[in-house]
Amino acid sequence: MMNPTPWRALSAMIVLALAAPIAVAQYPALVVVDAAQVESLAQLREVNGQIRSVRRSRVAAQVDGFVIELNLREGDAVKAGQTIARLDPEIAELDVAEASAAVEAAEGSVAEKEALLEQANRDLGRYQAADRGGSLSVTELDSAETNVRTSEAELTQAKAELASARADLAREQRLLRDKTIIAPFTGRVVAKLTELGEWVTPGDPILELVSIDQLEATIEVPERVVGLLDADGGPVTLRVPALGLEGEVQATIHAIIPLADELSRMFPVRLNVPNTSGLLKPGMSLTAFVPTGTSQPTLTVHKDAVLRDDAGEFVYMAVPHSAEGNPAINGQAIPARITRLYGFGDRVAIRPGQIEDGSLVLIEGNERVFPTQTLIIQNPPPGSPFAGGAAPEHAKGG
Repeated sequence: MMNPTPWRALSAMIVLALAAPIAVAQYPALVVVDAAQVESLAQLREVNGQIRSVRRSRVAAQVDGFVIELNLREGDAVKAGQTIARLDPEIAELDVAEASAAVEAAEGSVAEKEALLEQANRDLGRYQAADRGGSLSVTELDSAETNVRTSEAELTQAKAELASARADLAREQRLLRDKTIIAPFTGRVVAKLTELGEWVTPGDPILELVSIDQLEATIEVPERVVGLLDADGGPVTLRVPALGLEGEVQATIHAIIPLADELSRMFPVRLNVPNTSGLLKPGMSLTAFVPTGTSQPTLTVHKDAVLRDDAGEFVYMAVPHSAEGNPAINGQAIPARITRLYGFGDRVAIRPGQIEDGSLVLIEGNERVFPTQTLIIQNPPPGSPFAGGAAPEHAKGG
C-alpha cells in the first residue's frame, strides 16, 4: 500500500496554490471614513449654458502678396507673437532699400545745407565787422544777410524732406513687417482659411484662432432668481459633463446682461471660468447652479468619497464586519449609487437613497477597494460598531 503522507502534502500544496489568489483578493484595505450629514443648505436651481472663448478672431492679412509659408493646421496651438504665415517679401524689401537710400540722400542734403548756412554766417560776420570800420557798402551787407536767411530756409526745407523720407522708410518697413503675420494672442487654430501659393489681399482671413486659457460661460437665468445673484464677482458652481469627475468648476460672475428675452424672461449672465488644467474647450455644455432663495435639509457626503464608473457615480459604505483570526478587520465595503445635486466646498449634496444621515463612507483608500472587500478602518467613530458595540440600523449591510 502506498504511503499517504506524500499525497497529503501534495494535496495541501495544491490547495494553497489555488487559494493564494483568493487570499490576495481578500486582503483587507486600510481606509479612512467620514459620516454622511444632513445640513441646512441654500437650495440651488440648475440652468444650462455653454463654454465660450473670450477671444475668437479671424486673423487676416494687412497687405497683399503670395503666401509662401503657412505650416499650421486645425488644432495646432500657437502663442502670442508666434509667426502664423509669411507673404512673399521680395518687392517690399526692395521698397525698403529704395526708401533707405532716399533717407541717406536727404541726410546728405541736410548736412550740405548746414555747411552752407555756417559759411553764410561766417561771411555775414566779416561784413558786419567791415561795416563797423566804415569800409563796406550797405548793398554788400544786405546781400550777406539775405544769403544767411536763404541758407536757413534751404536747411529747413532739407530737414522737412529728410523727415518725409524717414516717414516713407517707416511705412515701407511696416509693409515689410506686415508680410509676416503673427498670432495676436495665445490659442488654438480652429479653421485654416488659405493655403500656400494663394494670393491674399488686405482683409483676407488666413486662419481662425480661439483663446483657450481665457474662457467664459454664458447661462440663462430666470427673472425670479436673477436678483439673488451677486453681480460683483459672485461665485457660481458649474458642472461640465464632458469632464466627468473633473467637471465641477468654480466660476465667478462677470456681468449680468440687463435685458431679458421677451418670451422666456431669461437674463443672460456671463461668467469668468478658470482653465488652469486646460481641459475645458469652447462649445462644451454645462450646468450652472444658481440660488433660489430658500434653504432646506440636504444630505451631503465628503467629495473624496465620490467615485465614478461607466454606470455613473457611487460611494463605498463601510458596514460592520469581523474576521476570525484577524481582529483588526472591523468593516466591509459595500458600493452605493448616488445622485449628485451640486458641490460646495469639500462636500457634495446628494439625493437620499442607499446613503442616509450618519452612514459612514470611505474617503481615503477607496480608489483601490472592490465590493465586499474587508476593511481596517483607521478612524472608527467612538460608539460606532467599528469601535465595538451594536450597529445602527442604517449601517447594516444587506
